Amino acid sequence: PSQPSFGTPPPPPAALRLPAFRPQATMQSRAPMQPLATFDEGDKNRVARFQTLASLRDQGLITPAEFAQRRALNRGALLPLTTPSPSTGLDRSVPGATQIAQRLRAIRRALEMRAITVRQHGAERTMIVDGLMPSEIRARDNPALPPKGLMEAASAVRRIEALRELGLITSDEYTKERAAIENTLRPPPPPAAERGSSKPQAGVSSGPMPALHIASYRSEQSANKGWTQLRRAHKSVVGNLRPEVARVNLGRGKGVFYRLIVGPFKIQDEAKSACRQLKRRRQYCEPAFMSGAG
Repeated sequence: PSQPSFGTPPPPPAALRLPAFRPQATMQSRAPMQPLATFDEGDKNRVARFQTLASLRDQGLITPAEFAQRRALNRGALLPLTTPSPSTGLDRSVPGATQIAQRLRAIRRALEMRAITVRQHGAERTMIVDGLMPSEIRARDNPALPPKGLMEAASAVRRIEALRELGLITSDEYTKERAAIENTLRPPPPPAAERGSSKPQAGVSSGPMPALHIASYRSEQSANKGWTQLRRAHKSVVGNLRPEVARVNLGRGKGVFYRLIVGPFKIQDEAKSACRQLKRRRQYCEPAFMSGAG
């Protein structure tokens, strides 16, 4: 018989040998569902993972607490504008729900018959379930970019409608995500000079002003590209700020980095408030200073 793909315990008696676990099985083995036509290939794989996770919970193969933890940690794959980015790799294909359930039942039965040890069972079970939906994030996916324009926004709304029909998101989650999508269609606020007096403000300092350090890169070009992505991802927080790239040599063993600093803010409290908002979105942020000129 073929060897299991997720761990290889010592061969048990023939009557208890486990069925082979074949990762190449994908969404195509499932009965088609109408809402899936809305999704691209990556989204179909994300949907398959969340559906399988729910199926394992319903069959008692994972606990409700396990389901809730893994879903909460990775629901950014379903709700990219209102929740932090999920673990990387959720857009890749996975075996079908039936195949995963069969494998988990098989190793549980082998444990009950003492054909494998508790440690072997735990290691294989963890690998299977973590491979489906991680319980901790070692590498977070890049933030999803907000839709650009009416047509992309309409597609994004159609996508979350399908997710709600499939029962993968709640009505409350749908409402919040739709509001975030609609918010991308609103025009940006006018510059401060247009909102108030046309006269330049007196006493504006050209010296160091409160700012935020939000990312570091290995090259200036990467820093400029990163600013474009982060500005779009966090438009409501940093959309009206300007960037400043600072070259920093961290010495032997670390080398040169290019820090992306954004601002300036009039007072430190404003910078701290913006930093808290970014951290709630799982975006790195630390207080910094930059030139007040410009």
